[in-house]
Amino acid sequence: DAVFGNCHLLKKVDENFIIALPRERQAANLPLANNANCLQAQLALPEEVIQMLYLPAEVSLTETIRYALGTQPPLPLPDSLTASAQSAVEELLRSCLPQYHYRILPIAELPNILLSGQDIRRHLDGCERCVLLAATLGAQADTLIRRAQIIDMNRALWLDAAASAAIEAVCDAAQASLSAALHRGLTARFSCGYGDLPLAAQGTILELLDAPRKIGLTLGESGMMIPLKSVTALMGILPEGAVSDGQPLLCTRCRLYQNGCDGTRCRSSSE
Repeated sequence: DAVFGNCHLLKKVDENFIIALPRERQAANLPLANNANCLQAQLALPEEVIQMLYLPAEVSLTETIRYALGTQPPLPLPDSLTASAQSAVEELLRSCLPQYHYRILPIAELPNILLSGQDIRRHLDGCERCVLLAATLGAQADTLIRRAQIIDMNRALWLDAAASAAIEAVCDAAQASLSAALHRGLTARFSCGYGDLPLAAQGTILELLDAPRKIGLTLGESGMMIPLKSVTALMGILPEGAVSDGQPLLCTRCRLYQNGCDGTRCRSSSE
């Protein structure tokens, strides 16, 4: 029950998992969260395994509209699209319980399937360690979208778009938090299905992270992650002093691009 800054320590499961809730979220009776305003556990590297509960402070309306339209939105944004996106984002954030979980490993210790392609090897070139990340909006988001599909498909479309933008916001926040904690730059996120990193490697990442037990993230028989609005990714930890340009894998290296992708699919593995 100790208070750390503006956070109240609600539960300490073990040395790897701390749940903290900002005072303002306690007063509003909002879901548990662990973000930039909360205590974050720091452990020795490279065995660090951290699980966080996180509630995005905001979700990009522009990205939500892009997902809903399936293309870059017109500028300036029409009021009608902005209103639909805002409504969907607010409804989603009231319902979902985002979590992320990561583990830091030496690249030399990664299973062969994670290094089977030349694209991922180039992406991690110059890095000695990497971060395995899994993030999910939780089953609540899937349930919300599924219920909307029965009643109002237009609302379901906007909720789905908001969820895609929200899971990216969670991943962005996790990456920024990790980079700050490590005092190192990180490469862009690289997910299974990018380039020649096979989708089959997704199960390996979930297993290494113990994701089913830690954050309830599993792989269905079809190969889809459950909950659906989830992401797994690898990020290289750059050498000291190196700074990432934050850009995703060069399209010219990617088979998706060669097969007709317009260069936007790598923005999110939740599409």
